[in-house]
Amino acid sequence: MKRTFLLVLLVAAFAIGISPRPAAHADEGWTITQLAIEYNVAKDGTITATETIRADFGSLQKHGIFRYFYERVPCGDPIAGAQQPLYDCPSGYNREYSYDITSVTRLDGSKWKHEVSREAGKVTVKIGDADIFVSGPQDYVISYTLRGALDAYDDHGELYWDASGEWPVPIETFAISVKLPAGAEAYAICYQGYADSDEQCLASTAANVATFAGNRELSSFEQVTIAVGWQPGVVEIPAPMLEDRLTIGDLFTLDVIEWGGLVLSLIAGVVLVGSAWWTHGRDRSYTSMYYLTNNPEEHTRPLFARQDVVVEYLPPEDLRPAQMGVLLDERADTLDVTATIVDLAVRGYLHITELPKKGWFGSNDWKLTKKQEANGLNAFEKKVLNSLFETGDEVELSDLRYKFAADLAKAKELIYGDAMQRKWFSMKPESARGMWVIVAISLLAFGAGFAVFAGLLFHRALMPLGLVPAGLTMLVLSRSMARRTAAGSEMLRRVLGFRLYIATAEKHRQEFNERENIFARYLPFAIVFGCVSKWAKAFEGLDDQVSQSTSSWYSGTGAFRVAAFSSGLQGFSSSVSSTLSSTRSSSGGSGFSGGSSGGGGGGGGGGSW
Repeated sequence: MKRTFLLVLLVAAFAIGISPRPAAHADEGWTITQLAIEYNVAKDGTITATETIRADFGSLQKHGIFRYFYERVPCGDPIAGAQQPLYDCPSGYNREYSYDITSVTRLDGSKWKHEVSREAGKVTVKIGDADIFVSGPQDYVISYTLRGALDAYDDHGELYWDASGEWPVPIETFAISVKLPAGAEAYAICYQGYADSDEQCLASTAANVATFAGNRELSSFEQVTIAVGWQPGVVEIPAPMLEDRLTIGDLFTLDVIEWGGLVLSLIAGVVLVGSAWWTHGRDRSYTSMYYLTNNPEEHTRPLFARQDVVVEYLPPEDLRPAQMGVLLDERADTLDVTATIVDLAVRGYLHITELPKKGWFGSNDWKLTKKQEANGLNAFEKKVLNSLFETGDEVELSDLRYKFAADLAKAKELIYGDAMQRKWFSMKPESARGMWVIVAISLLAFGAGFAVFAGLLFHRALMPLGLVPAGLTMLVLSRSMARRTAAGSEMLRRVLGFRLYIATAEKHRQEFNERENIFARYLPFAIVFGCVSKWAKAFEGLDDQVSQSTSSWYSGTGAFRVAAFSSGLQGFSSSVSSTLSSTRSSSGGSGFSGGSSGGGGGGGGGGSW
């Protein structure tokens, strides 16, 4: 393992307030009594290795052990003052080692069942049978071929290697040998301990053989690193196998071509989003007053065309509040259903009774009483009325909490269906918004994915990134991509005229004495328009007249005043909206200059299962 990688781990461990050194004896309950490794270095630089691991599981029931080796290790910055190899392992690259597992046996030569897997730069040998448990002393002999482990220096060749790996259990004794080709003159050094330890273990040489041994027991996660050197020319040492380790900076070139591509993708994104809105987002309208001809011509509404709104003193074509609501904001929402409930009360289908608060801190509640059947109502009104009184002719609003959400959703669908039946929209608004959300997400995914592709292949990830803001813009615009037909636009114009009448009601105050029950009849529309306070203010001083128009469908808790009634009704509307929509929650350098334990190539570790 490289020093820089270990340094990051140590800093991270310190930052979260734990010791970077593992416990001296991890409580695994078993030990490695002996670890013996033999390396044979061929003239072509290939190493054949045999590891003999003697484990003692005691009384534990285990399937076996696993041993892993690193096949890909990040190159690190050169160690200051250390001799450097002839072939660089530059920062930003991974050094690769090739392991070929040839056999896994016992000491007597019988085979162990095992699996070899490779993942994330690591090869793992899992030894044992999932259907068989073992205990007590067990021996495992792993043989493999290793390539890419040697380093060449100007005055020697070298194997600087993390031999034992890290184990979560103690290693009582170890013995390691390295045999070089004939004629080699070996010299060696050995390190033991936790990562970056410079504590030396026993090393000796005899001609072309180096041997290593421990002078103490290794605690869990301590490891052994060996360094063996020999004179040049004895072993052919190829250049190390390197893999470019991608960094964020590698994805960008930041040249004229990349910046130009970014500008072009931004322009393309603007064109795509603009053309989508231009052709599919703008409402249709009649070229002239549709009622002046039997065959009115339609066109897409011009960008800055004025909406000529004339005051309408009556609801156009006897539309109900929810129908006007979906025309206004292209949404069938809870407010539309709330206004429908009040509208049904005004029309005599139910009665609303305000209940006194229960205690000092009690909340407001209302009782709804059914007065007549849903005859003569349209589909969404029938759904609302029948769902409110599904369990009887009387219900308190608070009892509907967590029980009305599904009915509310169905009522909204029926409101949309009514609008589509009247041909006010070219596509159901909810479906249109959903479709353009999918388009926006696809544009975002394409832009981001193409950026990664361009970064990996051409190092110009910026080029397609202009599509990302286009996707975000499309995501925002999707909320307004529901498209009204010419008939829908014409009806909207008239609804806006009626809303203007409600919003400017004080100007028409003198007419109220002449129109019976006008306050109550238009109150549900004021709810949809958000003009309840303005509508009520226009009737200040007309308490007796207003009381007569509301007493048949609403009973309050005190003497009637228009202002108090308005406040109570808005409280009712707010409570209806929150109650009906409520749902329940689901629950590198030479080993002979600046060496240390863990500072060599290779590495790995193991454990039991």
